[in-house]
Amino acid sequence: MKRITYVLIALALILIIGLAFVALRPDDQSQSCMEYYAGMENPPSSAQEWCLAGEYFSWESTLPVNSDFEALNIFHICQGNPENPAILMIHGYPTMSFDYAPLFHELQDAYYVCALDTPGYGFSDKPLDGYDYSIDDDARLVDEYIREIAGLREFTLLTHDKGDSVGLALLQIYQAYDEKPYRINHHFITNGNIYLPLAQLTTSQKALLNPISGPLLSPLMTGTRAAQSLAELTFATTLPQSEIDAYASIFDYQNGMGVSHEIIEYLNERSENEVGWLEALEKSEIPTTLIWGELDDIAPVAVPDHVWINYLEDRDTPATYWRIPCADHYLQVDEPALIANILRTALTNDPATIAIEGAECQAVRVH
Repeated sequence: MKRITYVLIALALILIIGLAFVALRPDDQSQSCMEYYAGMENPPSSAQEWCLAGEYFSWESTLPVNSDFEALNIFHICQGNPENPAILMIHGYPTMSFDYAPLFHELQDAYYVCALDTPGYGFSDKPLDGYDYSIDDDARLVDEYIREIAGLREFTLLTHDKGDSVGLALLQIYQAYDEKPYRINHHFITNGNIYLPLAQLTTSQKALLNPISGPLLSPLMTGTRAAQSLAELTFATTLPQSEIDAYASIFDYQNGMGVSHEIIEYLNERSENEVGWLEALEKSEIPTTLIWGELDDIAPVAVPDHVWINYLEDRDTPATYWRIPCADHYLQVDEPALIANILRTALTNDPATIAIEGAECQAVRVH
């Protein structure tokens, strides 16, 4: 009985502290990232540049539970020549399309590169008050984006972390079309927990996912704290303070840390659907490449090993598996030039390449 009392007292204290944080935290009511940074005295330059290079479009959720919400403003960015081959990138949790800024820099001269922030992330709207953040809904958003906003007729799909799940749900939508409105030429999957039984979630992730502690902890979080934690735990490179500040500012857009519990609940949807999503990958007719940073403790190499052995190795459509020994979870930030070279190698169908040199190490083709 005493233990239960102590737990209740602790939860009450967390709630009180959380409410105090909410009361003291600046309330960002910006309707766009342009407005957000215009009101900031010294905005982080790289984040503001990313914002100013993008645009917004309006999108309504496909879920009946979200029917009372107005259309959301969704941020997207495309760079390069639209006449060049297109690459669409889908970001992970808890970050945003800004993850791909270094990779955009590497690829935009030869490719038309696009990315968007899904609801609850980055510079897109982050509604609270019961909004249901859903992988399936995100996949339908991406499908509409491809057809109606970016106007991509054929492209390469590159996904990361939560974006891997969105990409696999999109693959199911793609496979269900009788007459496909676009063509996916290649499917790249990078570090993410695409098979949760082998994932190594952090204590904070488990706490945020918990239906009791998650809603209590979310108000305690700040963009600065989240960005610093990511920099310490999930990058092999040492992020300069200017980039940590950039991430922090994007996390804080529209009080974004307040939806931390709601957006991490995608893991529950992942758990319910991952076998079906991986079976869709197994029967996919799209050439597929796994690229994995080996230093990742959260999505360890056991995850891609399992997916390779059980769903990709023996399928009819070609698949390839690369590992990068010096890269962590955010491999597109750790080794953008190396990732870009793997993409170029795969898209030019060079089967003889077994290693690609990077700045700190070489990527090795495992299979």
